[in-house]
Amino acid sequence: MSRDDTSAAQPRSPELLAEPTTGMPSHLTPVSSDRSPAEVAGFDRIRIALIDAVQFSQDCLIRAFNAIHPDLLITPFDSVSACLQADRMDPDVILYCTHDDGLSEQRTLQCVADLREKFASTPVVVLSDSKAALQPRSIRNALKCGARGFIPTLNTQVPAVLAALRFVKEGGTFAPLDLLLPGKAGHAADKTLPTDELTARQKAVMLHLKQGKANKIIAYELGMTESTVKVHIRNIMRKMGATNRTQAVYKSQMIPVSY
Repeated sequence: MSRDDTSAAQPRSPELLAEPTTGMPSHLTPVSSDRSPAEVAGFDRIRIALIDAVQFSQDCLIRAFNAIHPDLLITPFDSVSACLQADRMDPDVILYCTHDDGLSEQRTLQCVADLREKFASTPVVVLSDSKAALQPRSIRNALKCGARGFIPTLNTQVPAVLAALRFVKEGGTFAPLDLLLPGKAGHAADKTLPTDELTARQKAVMLHLKQGKANKIIAYELGMTESTVKVHIRNIMRKMGATNRTQAVYKSQMIPVSY
């Protein structure tokens, strides 16, 4: 990192955000609804405070997130101190990105603690590209310090990050179980799921889950009821051996899902 994490900085200019897009995918036919697509998308809006001291990484994350999920409202910061000093900010979740730049783990934990103290009701998720992020000790320490999620970038795709943020926003705690439970890691990594184990509808739902979409949006875009979407998600979780939708998305990264 070329800049000190504690240096003051101003939020990034909004013109760096990807232009929001509207409209339904051409291959999907929505059911009739009293709400317009824009109104339905409003239920899916998440306000994210993104802290990343590496400019290139910050810009890439913003563009990648908005390309997948145009209804995200992202407020970027160059440092933790800039986020702490921001006025009138009420995000749904804080995404704190750390990099393998020689900073001690204790410094990262202190930043998490500072964010939790200032934003007591806002969950903090750590996104780390440090090699230490694959160590169970680092994950557990971050969670003990108050983080509600810990995501190693070395083995996580962007859609899974968005799914984890949604899961945390709705009250969950996210951590890669395959790393925390080494006894089961080998079994989980070796498990493959033949594409014919998922029905065509389940594959379609899985693709939308990987984009971090809420049940209401999935139901609208796939032309089914929300209760049917929930049934498909339960069946997907059962077939993939997952305990929640975020874990299903995480496991699906090693599984080709297409239709």
